[in-house]
Amino acid sequence: MSDFDEPVKDYVGYFKELHERNVSEYFEALVRESKVDEPANIETVSQLRVFEASIEKSSSTRGWWRFARIASITVAVIAASLAIWLGDWYYFLLVPSLAAVLFVFLKVNKEVNELNSKLSTLEAKRDKKAEEAWQQMAPLNRLHTWEAARTLFQKTYPDIQLDSYFSEGRLEDLYENYGLSSGFNDGRSVLISQGGAYKENPFVIARYIQHWIGEKTYFGSIVITWTEQVRNANGDWETMHRSQTLTASVIKPFPEYQVRSSIIFGHEAAPNLTFSRGPSSLSGNEEGFFNNWQKDRAIKKVEKKAKKALKSGTSKLTLMANREFEALFNASNRDDEIEFRLLYTPLAQQEVVNLLNDEEVGYGDDFTFIKNGQINFVEPAHLGETRFDGDPRLFASLELGAARKFFNEFHQEYFRSLYFGFAPLLAVPLYRDDRTLAKPSLKPGSQASSFWEHEAMANFIGSKNFAHPESVTQNLLKTAAIGGTIESTNVKVVAHGYRGEPRLDIIPMLGGDGHWHNVPVSWTEYLPVSQESEIIVGVVPVDDSQEKGSVSKGWQKSLENEGISPEHVLLRGGLAAVFLR
Repeated sequence: MSDFDEPVKDYVGYFKELHERNVSEYFEALVRESKVDEPANIETVSQLRVFEASIEKSSSTRGWWRFARIASITVAVIAASLAIWLGDWYYFLLVPSLAAVLFVFLKVNKEVNELNSKLSTLEAKRDKKAEEAWQQMAPLNRLHTWEAARTLFQKTYPDIQLDSYFSEGRLEDLYENYGLSSGFNDGRSVLISQGGAYKENPFVIARYIQHWIGEKTYFGSIVITWTEQVRNANGDWETMHRSQTLTASVIKPFPEYQVRSSIIFGHEAAPNLTFSRGPSSLSGNEEGFFNNWQKDRAIKKVEKKAKKALKSGTSKLTLMANREFEALFNASNRDDEIEFRLLYTPLAQQEVVNLLNDEEVGYGDDFTFIKNGQINFVEPAHLGETRFDGDPRLFASLELGAARKFFNEFHQEYFRSLYFGFAPLLAVPLYRDDRTLAKPSLKPGSQASSFWEHEAMANFIGSKNFAHPESVTQNLLKTAAIGGTIESTNVKVVAHGYRGEPRLDIIPMLGGDGHWHNVPVSWTEYLPVSQESEIIVGVVPVDDSQEKGSVSKGWQKSLENEGISPEHVLLRGGLAAVFLR
């Protein structure tokens, strides 16, 4: 595969069309393998849509007749009530009341009953036709696998390897050879992790819940009243009644949670360099006097900062010739100018600018980039909306045409999202270099799933299944392996949450009457609670020679030892899990 150094142009000119072709060919191969009769399915679905349209029309008609019944009964009741209440010459109102009642019993109820019978018949025919369509599509629906998304991505972009699961060996490589802090997961619980490597340089794509203790403001109020003696316009004393609402507030600790998605990439390039940058509001601006003025102003601000830092001796920052890059990328907190320039060559600067300004092909400037030595954190906002798992159930359908459309659109967007997630790295020539560090040796257990995957599987099962009964907040799930093999691991899951205790603070407030008043403010104290549970995590074989969706023999044996039925197993990607206790 030739090297690509222009992420935006390369996507438009090569990858987009290639991936569309690969996805289409993959799906059509599944259709041929399934032997689904497409013309027959089209005919069945066409008949199904006729029944659905008839049901919708009949249901709408029934709705109008039901409305007519309610309206008629309302008219009857009102007319009869008026006749009885007014009496004398108003008894003639009983005539429309009686007519409305007769209309309901002789016409409306008959129409509603006939429509009920018609709808019941149509719904039975619709359900039978839908079942027929599902039966036609069943052979294709069974062929969808968890591996399709990563398989297709790698076919289009072979340099990026996507693993079946994030292994212990891949995690240890990031720890030991690239300096990922073992404390990274403190206060975080992994929802999804996708391990892999770009030219043997390891990475993990992670979505996780981040937790911290923030603050919340609580309010309370009381209304006070008093009287005052005031002179009126005539100079006489009058008694005036006054009132005032006294509002007090208290700030108390409050559990905060946020879901974030990041690409964590290990690479030996510029090993001493640290910097960070966030999305710029200037990126993507069209040419024009005001927009150019904004960019010029931002550039001058960066230049002023560089001169000030250089003069004070607090930094050796010297700006690049490409001032637009400096303004948009804005990594002025970099701490090694030589290594930064090695990374961001003139070509890299221009490609980064193109990436930041592009809002049509990719996602524009939506990413945070933090480099800490050999660990690079890229956090694109669009990754938060991306489904990484490719759950086969997503693609099950009773209509071949709709299934084909959804399958193609899903995988095209999946590729686009991951590609432009990596684009800030792909734009830099040094990051495209092959790994030169020695590859990690295969230690015992290196192929086992990492604790990141264990957390992801626990969250996949659902945090509510692990939560302490008194917890009133979200729960952060943390895991620890407590035994097992590469194929099957017993995992302890600890759910960390908070119970809420009502509290009351009394805040003295000075009122307009000149007196102090106690204002009660109710608030909630959040006290930590936790509960331990256990799950088993197993490996799902991806070898074509094994039955799709099956699990390893070692894992099956673990289930048998625990007396667990296979139908209780949850599959996700290359792993499976079951709640134990």
